[in-house]
Amino acid sequence: MKVNELKEQLTKQIAPVYVVLGTQTQLIRQTKQAFLAVLSAEEQSLNVAEFDLEQVDIEEAIGEANTLPFLGEHKLVLVNNPHFLSGSHTKSVINQNIDAFSSYIMDPQLTTILVIFAPYSKLDQRKKITKLLKQYAEWVDAQQQAGQNLKSFILQVLQEQGFTIEPRALTSLLQRTQEDYSTVVAELEKLMLYNMHSQKITAQSVEKLVPQSLDDNIFDLIDSILQGNLQRSEQLYQQLLLLNNDPILLTAVSQSQIRLLLQVKILSKEGMASGKMAKFLQVHPYRVKLALQRVRLYDLSQLKKALLDLIEIDYQMKTGQGDKRRLFEIFMITFIMDNKKTD
Repeated sequence: MKVNELKEQLTKQIAPVYVVLGTQTQLIRQTKQAFLAVLSAEEQSLNVAEFDLEQVDIEEAIGEANTLPFLGEHKLVLVNNPHFLSGSHTKSVINQNIDAFSSYIMDPQLTTILVIFAPYSKLDQRKKITKLLKQYAEWVDAQQQAGQNLKSFILQVLQEQGFTIEPRALTSLLQRTQEDYSTVVAELEKLMLYNMHSQKITAQSVEKLVPQSLDDNIFDLIDSILQGNLQRSEQLYQQLLLLNNDPILLTAVSQSQIRLLLQVKILSKEGMASGKMAKFLQVHPYRVKLALQRVRLYDLSQLKKALLDLIEIDYQMKTGQGDKRRLFEIFMITFIMDNKKTD
């Protein structure tokens, strides 16, 4: 279930065991607050215990879970870092008593809410303990939200606060945050504060308050170069230099962006779907989506030439064969002029 579904469920029925799976810190924090809200302020001071399995055996947490709450209806036991559930080969210094944990899962104390926070992208499905949790526990999704799910989340948050957002502002917000949930949450707080009087988030306020990432700025620069717009390319390049970006870094990121465009163009020609492409290339789905939107504009030979030219410029910069700033400018001018000759 999603975090908002958990909040609704906790007002009606509370399960004895939960697993919170995912790496999004904002979602994990919201989930923890949802569980704490089940208890009154007085109960929280008496009936909440938290354990880090990097430091203690889970048997200690189980012992606490088996005791009755003091002056309250429920006891909340929070368990962090259960490495034995993940598929990683990280070896814990603590020898965990998995048998005691398994026994508790199958016969939990009904006045206790035991919450296992697993900050991983996935668990080892082959393990017996994972299968037991699948059978006996309630699961909460704290994974990265993207696409339509993230849009729906933004609109829901704004509606709850009495705000609206322009369609162009929503698109810009998702682009500038690269559809990262935690970043979106932080930026929404700023945008609502800035637009408090109108209670409407505009595209202008997003452009003013939410900075573009270096990757997005480089994408814009690469776009201008590939489209042969020298004046725009020069403006974007100078802006990046004014932000104290080293030309060697800009060259490296440009290479990465061009390489991604090449890979996406080749894989899309082979009919690979965007989701599978992101997993295959091991990059964020947002970057693949952005590349797919732009890659149709460029020839394969054009992208290959740009990548080879950038590799050569990178070598010249690192071997001291000229001024770094000037070398990137020479790349832009030469590439754009050569392309115009071949058109």
